[in-house]
Amino acid sequence: MSGDTDGARETEHDRRHRAAAGPVLVRIEDVFRRYPSGVEALRGVSLVAHEGEVVCIIGPSGSGKSTLLRCVNGLEPIDRGRILIGGREVRTKGREARQIRQQIGMVFQSFELFPHMTALSNVREGPRTVLRLPREEVEERARAFLAKVGLADKADSLPAQLSGGQQQRVAIARALAMQPRAMLFDEATSALDPETVGEVLNVMQQLAREGMTMLVVTHEMAFARTVADWVVVMENGQVLEEGTPRRIFGAPRLARTREFLQRVEHAPLPAAHCPEVGPR
Repeated sequence: MSGDTDGARETEHDRRHRAAAGPVLVRIEDVFRRYPSGVEALRGVSLVAHEGEVVCIIGPSGSGKSTLLRCVNGLEPIDRGRILIGGREVRTKGREARQIRQQIGMVFQSFELFPHMTALSNVREGPRTVLRLPREEVEERARAFLAKVGLADKADSLPAQLSGGQQQRVAIARALAMQPRAMLFDEATSALDPETVGEVLNVMQQLAREGMTMLVVTHEMAFARTVADWVVVMENGQVLEEGTPRRIFGAPRLARTREFLQRVEHAPLPAAHCPEVGPR
């Protein structure tokens, strides 16, 4: 991994031993992504997510966190490195790309619901048009996942008739209806009113309890502290450090991580020795 330091990384063996995690489902190896403008969004990012594991990716805005999720889902190409889902390399085009993308659900900041469709129609669209399931199965599945996110009574509502939190829960149900192996959450609560953030976080926490593999880009530090199995800190397109929530939030090993957490949590962290300069 680009920019590694022995003190900032814990070995995969240590991680597996502590978390009793399953086999690696998502593997990101030395990934680079440069935009046509010349901006290097990702600079040698490597990380893994084991089956059933919740990996929270945190860091200041512009760190490349959202770009990373879009690359994992094949929505953006990478310039170097590779990304594997269940051992299969992610592509951005072709039949194989579509097949791999079906294994990954993604929830965006801005809901991305079809405004002219009811909540139920939004959820059943993927199973109907992509998976081509029988009509009865599509209907049953869509209603089941709406109920799962607490919106069984909103099946016939249009997105404009729903709150932001309800719309995001419909988006989660839509992703789950494809029965993915992993879920990607890109700042799923950032566009919500404070009163509705909890609705979405509760659904995500329930998915974690049920063993869904999740990569979560978030500024909700309380969620990362309590729900994540593993926390990855990014800045300037690189991984600064990673570890358990207890270590990252309680004893960060890099000064830059410590500064970031103090700023977003508005509270001092316990005193700990942190190198003054992290990897760049």
